[in-house]
Amino acid sequence: MMEKLNRMAIFAMVVTEGSLTAAGRRLGMSASAVSQHLRSLERDVGVPLLHRSTRKLTLTDAGAAFFPGCEAMLNSARDAERQLAERRDTLTGELRISSAVGIGSQPLCAALTPLLQQNPGLQLRIIATDDILDMIEHRIDITLRVNRQLSDAQIIAHSLVTWPMVICAAPRYLAQHGEPKTPEALLQHRWIAAMTKSTHTGRQLELHHAHQPAVKLQIAQGQVISDNMHVIRTFTLAGLGISLQPLFEIQDKLRSGELILLLPEWRPPALNLTALTLERVLPEKSRRALQALRDHFRAIYAPGLAEQG
Repeated sequence: MMEKLNRMAIFAMVVTEGSLTAAGRRLGMSASAVSQHLRSLERDVGVPLLHRSTRKLTLTDAGAAFFPGCEAMLNSARDAERQLAERRDTLTGELRISSAVGIGSQPLCAALTPLLQQNPGLQLRIIATDDILDMIEHRIDITLRVNRQLSDAQIIAHSLVTWPMVICAAPRYLAQHGEPKTPEALLQHRWIAAMTKSTHTGRQLELHHAHQPAVKLQIAQGQVISDNMHVIRTFTLAGLGISLQPLFEIQDKLRSGELILLLPEWRPPALNLTALTLERVLPEKSRRALQALRDHFRAIYAPGLAEQG
């Protein structure tokens, strides 16, 4: 069937161009190849479609009746291709982004608001969830994840930014329990911990120093455990214990004194924010959105803040 449709398009092109040679030039094939396709089409439909002479081609009665439908098919295909190119090369239509909950609110809003303001034809749908969604099933253009290990070879990872993690606590907690001055002193403190597969037995904390060997500590299970960074931060601010936080998310709390940076020369492993897509060559709306995300997230981290703390 597809071969027949192709021959119908070639027939319409021959009639429109007026000769086998001109049609072949438009189609990128020889005149003899065009002629062969026409003969095959005439065999398929069971009637001659063109009168051929050395000087010109003319439609038979059957060809004249057949041509408008073939021409409409060819024009529809061109329109569909043009519309697809417009959607590929312009910022219109819906852009679907799946994001971890902590990123899907204020950070994503700040990153993409200028893009939306400049392109009123672009619609944004944000699916904020910490669950891993099937990108094909949910028709997701971009998925944002932190420290995501790829298990699907079809998914393309685009690195957006690496965020330093820091150790912090509220002044209220430190007033009651003292401030740890060495990594080992952290073992004597209460922790508000992120949920992991081994949370019931505690978690290993790895700390790195610019001029000293790395230290690995087995931190006991915290009084408060959560898989949501905002929950962990809220209990940290309430003075319930020490926690690890992304530096960029607590810069205002450090400046105001609501949180205190602990052991600033010792750092846990950084967080890597990655955008996942199903295609390596992206539509314009996805490409521009990725660039806006990369520019925003890299701009909001101030490297000098840790030294100030």
